Amino acid sequence: MRAALMFLALSACTPDEPTPTQTVCPDPDPGTLTYESFGRQFMTDYCVQCHDSALPRSQRNGAPIYHDFETLLGVLAVPDHIDEQAGSGPAAENTFMPPDRCPEQAGGPLAVACKQPTAEERKQLAEWIACERARPHTF
Repeated sequence: MRAALMFLALSACTPDEPTPTQTVCPDPDPGTLTYESFGRQFMTDYCVQCHDSALPRSQRNGAPIYHDFETLLGVLAVPDHIDEQAGSGPAAENTFMPPDRCPEQAGGPLAVACKQPTAEERKQLAEWIACERARPHTF
């Protein structure tokens, strides 16, 4: 009985659909989470096996076209999507991505368990995205 109540309580805290984390960049922006110091490695570790512009639709394992995260420009094209799928913040803890199964190499079949970001990495992801949106960029 206790386990069932605990499950229901935890289920109520987890959204059933992607939700904005409502994370805001600290003011002033500390500049500690950047594409170079955080974003590139996060995307490499957890995303680009399927979210890479070099992959044709047939090798993306369902990743939407134009959701390509091997560059900062690609990330900034869909920051809300990333936040709502993998970020953690005051309004949501999104763990939809990465999925349970991943390719061993980019574009391959879903053959292995996906490496998952830690809770801290998910918080950092949401903060990095919030800060990166507000920063000036010249592409």
